[in-house]
Amino acid sequence: MAAALALVPLAAWWSTRGHAAWVTMWAVAFAMFFAIKLLTLIDALVATAGRAGVARALAYLALWPGLNAREFLGDAAAWAEWRHGRVFASGLANFFLGIALLAWALPRVADPTPLATGSLLVPGWAGMVGLILVLHFGAFRAMAWAWCRAGVNAPPIMRNPLAATSLAEFWGERWNIAFAETARRFIFRPLARRAGARAAGAAVFLVSGLVHESVLSLPVRDGWGGPTLYFVLQALGIAVEKSAVGRRLGLGGGARGWIWTALLTAAPVPLLFHAPFVAGVMVPFLREIFLLLP
Repeated sequence: MAAALALVPLAAWWSTRGHAAWVTMWAVAFAMFFAIKLLTLIDALVATAGRAGVARALAYLALWPGLNAREFLGDAAAWAEWRHGRVFASGLANFFLGIALLAWALPRVADPTPLATGSLLVPGWAGMVGLILVLHFGAFRAMAWAWCRAGVNAPPIMRNPLAATSLAEFWGERWNIAFAETARRFIFRPLARRAGARAAGAAVFLVSGLVHESVLSLPVRDGWGGPTLYFVLQALGIAVEKSAVGRRLGLGGGARGWIWTALLTAAPVPLLFHAPFVAGVMVPFLREIFLLLP
């Protein structure tokens, strides 16, 4: 089943390879997301014997950006902390902060100056951050609040990542929990039983790098290796913080752990969202959004 679903993003790339790079990027990203979505749904339906019903299954597919199908379709009560009004308020604040960044960036990417000058990379970055704030930290957070208020176990996929005091906490409990939970279930746990936790953890980061290569490097056919190297650095960072030296230095918690986490996640970000991606995908995409505005 998993191998068959892997053909979905490949078909998306093949069918859009002659289009603009941003079209290919979104096609591959959505195809990959919904392939994983379908995999997790089938897994959950088998585990729950279909008790959730058709309506809940369709809601999971179409109205929820997470990948925690077993929890979403299950009977467990929603986490109380995500039902609080401040969750919705923070999502709303993030949404409008993202809108503000987009309002600044969009007129600037409309400038037809050649991309080779690099003059559009800054508004390209600003627009990309704006989109992340609008979607992942804004709309998706508000959506999680609404589902939790309705009694569905659907906590936010971004859980205050700036509060992480270790890399392990950042990637395992706070950043993009949708991927983290899926990776734990379908990659980490099966491999850990055979090869041990360290090898399984390294495999998760390697897979994450390859997934990001397909979304960030493949559409522009450039920047190869940057996303994979970024996630290799994260795996090495976790190994260091869990080592005897890392424990002595206090890299796994507290203020030192927070600084360590911020440094390791933020400093190499240009490897992940590399310049060819920003210039070749984000800037043209943001320009298209600007041209659609009244």
